[in-house]
Amino acid sequence: MTRFERLFLGVIFLLAAFIPMLFQDYWLRVCATALYFIILTSSWNLLLGYTGQLSFAHAAFAAIGAYTSGLLFKYTGLSPMIGVLLGGGVAAVLGYGLGTMCLRVRGPYLALMTLGFSEILRLVAQVEYKVTRGSLGLQVPFLFGEDTGTHTGGYYTLFILTLVTLWVLYKLVHSKAGLYLQAIREDEDAAAVMGVDVVRWKVNAFVISSLFAGLAGGIYAHLFVRVVAPQMLLLSEMGLILAMTIVGGLGTLTGPVLGAVVLVFVQEQVREISPQAHLLLFAMLVILVMKFFRQGLYGLIAAPFTRWGWLSGTTPLTTDEARHP
Repeated sequence: MTRFERLFLGVIFLLAAFIPMLFQDYWLRVCATALYFIILTSSWNLLLGYTGQLSFAHAAFAAIGAYTSGLLFKYTGLSPMIGVLLGGGVAAVLGYGLGTMCLRVRGPYLALMTLGFSEILRLVAQVEYKVTRGSLGLQVPFLFGEDTGTHTGGYYTLFILTLVTLWVLYKLVHSKAGLYLQAIREDEDAAAVMGVDVVRWKVNAFVISSLFAGLAGGIYAHLFVRVVAPQMLLLSEMGLILAMTIVGGLGTLTGPVLGAVVLVFVQEQVREISPQAHLLLFAMLVILVMKFFRQGLYGLIAAPFTRWGWLSGTTPLTTDEARHP
């Protein structure tokens, strides 16, 4: 991570730590939503940005975490806090199974298989109304016992999970495992020839990504949504994650954070025009970024700092260092 990234993220999260002291109710919920999407975009960026694997199932794993926790409470009375952890575990296990089946294929086939998986889950959640309550939604309790009407505790819970997510991803990306993932992104055949177990590392990335998505979905559902519905599995939800990551900047730790924060607040501003206006706007932004500035907002902001030397970070891990630690 470069000095500019460390400074940029440090400023963002320092400001985020004081948000509950500045805002309450509506804007605090908006900021919590931004944290939720930071977790989703950052973990999905591990797949596409660092491993080069396009998955459309990421929103589904967030819903899996939420539904698992909610159903466990409804039918067993299990504590929501334990249910959230189990929800993340179930998402990781299903991610392992889906990854093992799908990550042996390449190109559009992975995207199509994960899209099919997501749609199957949405239909099951909608049709099995006796279990999931269908389109009416499954009511879930507040995470910390009785709801006090304040969102401060929920905000800081998501804030801590966001920091943990970024710390784990930072450690992973700047390790030998991160070098393997980036080698797979650049050329799977060359990585395999050099001794990288391509399928294993792709599955590992899939599992880690699914785990954080499941945890985020469960915590967000219990703290802010309170009703888990099939809408969490809509393709438009996955489109939000995709747009935030690409507009922010793929293949960086800072890009998804910036994209999630900016687009969540843009979404709130254009909501008065039309409930779906943000989807049209985000689609246009993705097209423009992919066409004219593939580095995203992070690249646009960071460009002036290049000549000032702020983008010089630690020396990247080399192939020889990875083989002979």
